[in-house]
Amino acid sequence: MVSHKLLTIQDVSREIGMHPMTVYRFAQRGLLPGFKVGGRWRFERKLLNSWLMDQVQISRLQADAKRETNEK
Repeated sequence: MVSHKLLTIQDVSREIGMHPMTVYRFAQRGLLPGFKVGGRWRFERKLLNSWLMDQVQISRLQADAKRETNEK
């Protein structure tokens, strides 16, 4: 049994400042870690936080690569 609350699209939208339709589309495309329960998307906070940290790291790596390219 899951002992923590699962997040809805609306919850995720509020928490990360992304429009609900964007959350839905990201989930549909497998870009956001979620799963369906009874036809409705649900998200685990732990997985969402991990995904967010990954996005921050990717952004940093891209910025570093761009900076290195511009320095050459």
